[in-house]
Amino acid sequence: MEKNKFYAGIDVGGTKIAGILATARGKIINRVKSPTPKDASPGKITRIISGLLEEMLYASGLRKKDLLTAGIGIPGVVDTKTGRIIRTPNMKISGSSFRNILEKKLKIKCLLGNDANLGMLGERWLGAARNTQNAVGIFIGTGIGAGIIANGALISGSHGAAAELGHMIIRDDGPKCSCGNIGCLEALAGRWAIERDIKQAAKRGEKTIITKLLDKKTDTLKSKILRKALKNHDNLTLEIVTAAAQQLGIACVSIRHIFDPEMIVLGGGVIEACGDFIIPIVKKKVEKDRFFSDIGECSIAPSELGDDAVVLGAVALAKTQL
Repeated sequence: MEKNKFYAGIDVGGTKIAGILATARGKIINRVKSPTPKDASPGKITRIISGLLEEMLYASGLRKKDLLTAGIGIPGVVDTKTGRIIRTPNMKISGSSFRNILEKKLKIKCLLGNDANLGMLGERWLGAARNTQNAVGIFIGTGIGAGIIANGALISGSHGAAAELGHMIIRDDGPKCSCGNIGCLEALAGRWAIERDIKQAAKRGEKTIITKLLDKKTDTLKSKILRKALKNHDNLTLEIVTAAAQQLGIACVSIRHIFDPEMIVLGGGVIEACGDFIIPIVKKKVEKDRFFSDIGECSIAPSELGDDAVVLGAVALAKTQL
């Protein structure tokens, strides 16, 4: 095994922290994960990441000096120049100089980025968007994140907050979003929005298999439950997921008008579970776009990397920045 040619990719999520060791070509040689503690501080997360790196290095017969650098995906707005975390809505690490804390503990160079941005970077490197120069990734999980590649480069914006496509306004008379605005894409098509609509309908007395399938411990509507309900032709689920997919399709038409991408990649847990149902609806909306009818094609493609998109994107970030 060639020495001094390895990179770490870390995905810091609200429920788990996942890590990989990979070669410069993106070959994964080891992977680990650990639950994210509730109310985790920057210090706690740093200690977990440190432990995951040590575990992977030991299992791979490597030492710390064999690790060149690490890329870290964060679920929020990150100042990519300073490594400071500006905002993480679902984690209490906002305002921390996280990169400095990591580098002091790990003793290696660390690069930080928004997780959805890195997911798109991963898809462009080794996934669905390989060989594209202009592509957009939309990742639908509990919320909706996105990443934009324009002329071969990842767009981060002047404050590190570019590509927050989940919070673009689709309906100004729509439901309130978790960000405080009204009618965001996330509030119409994110998993939590689909869960909200199904539960509200069930409370009104509409029949659905979902009430029997819900996780009894958490009362959470997971993506795999949505998939099962769709396969069972549950009318309420079909209606609400169809409406969410149509809103996503409308968003993709606008995204196409703004960025003129070669491809829009759809990923995240909801797409992994229900993409066979959702993607054809999105494609139909995009194909009906009259403005682009004689300009050029934009393919709508599912993610190829799945859960590995962010960690491989983190490796890609670490490689390019090094």
